[in-house]
Amino acid sequence: MTKRNYATVNPCVMCQPMGSALAFKGIENTMVLYHGSQGCSTYMRLLLAHHFREPVDIASSSLSEKGAVYGGRENLKKGLRNVINRYNPKVIGVATTCLAETIGDDVPAIIREFKEEEGIGDDPEKDIIIIPVSTPSYGESHVSGYIKALDAVVRKFAEKPEEESAVKVQNEKLNVIPVESLSPADVRELKEIFEVMAGDYIFLPDISETFDAPLREDLPKISPGGTPLSEIADMPNSQASLGLGIVSRNLAVKYLEESHDVPGYSVPIPVGLSNTDSFFTELVKILGCPIPVKYLKERGRLLDAMVDVHKYLYGVKAAVYGDPDFVFSLTTFMLELGMNPVLIATGSKSKDFEAKIRQTVEKINPELEPVVLNGIDFDTLNDAVSQCNPEILIGNSNGRYIAKARDIPLVRVGLPIHDRVGAQRILTVGYRGAMELLDRITNAIMEATDTFTAPVPAELAAYAEKRSEEECADGVR
Repeated sequence: MTKRNYATVNPCVMCQPMGSALAFKGIENTMVLYHGSQGCSTYMRLLLAHHFREPVDIASSSLSEKGAVYGGRENLKKGLRNVINRYNPKVIGVATTCLAETIGDDVPAIIREFKEEEGIGDDPEKDIIIIPVSTPSYGESHVSGYIKALDAVVRKFAEKPEEESAVKVQNEKLNVIPVESLSPADVRELKEIFEVMAGDYIFLPDISETFDAPLREDLPKISPGGTPLSEIADMPNSQASLGLGIVSRNLAVKYLEESHDVPGYSVPIPVGLSNTDSFFTELVKILGCPIPVKYLKERGRLLDAMVDVHKYLYGVKAAVYGDPDFVFSLTTFMLELGMNPVLIATGSKSKDFEAKIRQTVEKINPELEPVVLNGIDFDTLNDAVSQCNPEILIGNSNGRYIAKARDIPLVRVGLPIHDRVGAQRILTVGYRGAMELLDRITNAIMEATDTFTAPVPAELAAYAEKRSEEECADGVR
């Protein structure tokens, strides 16, 4: 592979503000405002709308050349006033962009000044809550932007008690805080599992309705749904927190554990057999209840499906790319299916990614030595595909040019998917999600290997032509 460390060509990730929007949009009655140029919010709205096929409003402070020179204080204040007057939200998530961070605007100080001018307090019951989060695009990726935004939300609504002797009233609920890779269909599937097993739970963020809403005659300015604010404030009283994802940092789970003594647990995203087994095992340990028969049957159906397609998938070389935690779970599933993930890549920089991938590969298929790439762009991924020669690509839509050039199938999962419809309905988690993903992968391979235009031997072609002529002659006579 060619090393190009001086520039990024077609990045494999999206910017930090994008991740913050994914987090904030999963919270009840929340509006997102980007402190930066107008183009930033336009790009985010377009990409999210293409992926989820839903209208996505994101406000902007619309910094221009003047703001870049003199600062964006007044632009941000004006933007906040417009959002309050037009949307009347309960929460405003203010994410910074490259421009605001470069000129050095002190966004928390500007927000404090704005609240004093407008007479806005800090009571969640009566006042609008404004949550700033620092997310310059040149810093990291949408993965870290999502993590930072959730951490800021939890810290704001679940502040550490001033007195150590404060009485804690446990609510017997389970906090669930996933990574950024889930679809609305995934969230609905997980919520159904928690309703059966946990009863009371708090899922943050909940994008099941906000990014996949039913059709309405009167389109609301802010999509209904999302995690209720009262539940976020109640998270410090829960019996435990479960983080979905073990590669990326889950700052919200860590904060609740360190500041409120809420035990924190982490499991991989439940994609595939063993990851879903780990997910249910952890739930049994935390909640002390058995796995419902419904899911034991689903597990049996998944095993049956894996046996059915083994002859099609065994030994197939795959390239998997996307967000770190999602790629980790996908890789585990590929190995369980007997496939050979020869190339495993993520565009986000993660210090634990390669170690966890190699540990999993060593456990399931020690003879396999995959190429593992961390923090790369699609130019580097293309070079790696050329060397590894996979038979199938598994990842988001942005890999379609590589798949087309190599004439190999692409199974679209993750974010973004903008050249196909239905991304919001793609189910990958749980045993049911594994079966659906299994079918998609198998059918893609079968379709790619179908041959409808096999060459006909010359003697057979001549015989067929002669018989056709004779039949025509007989018909004429």
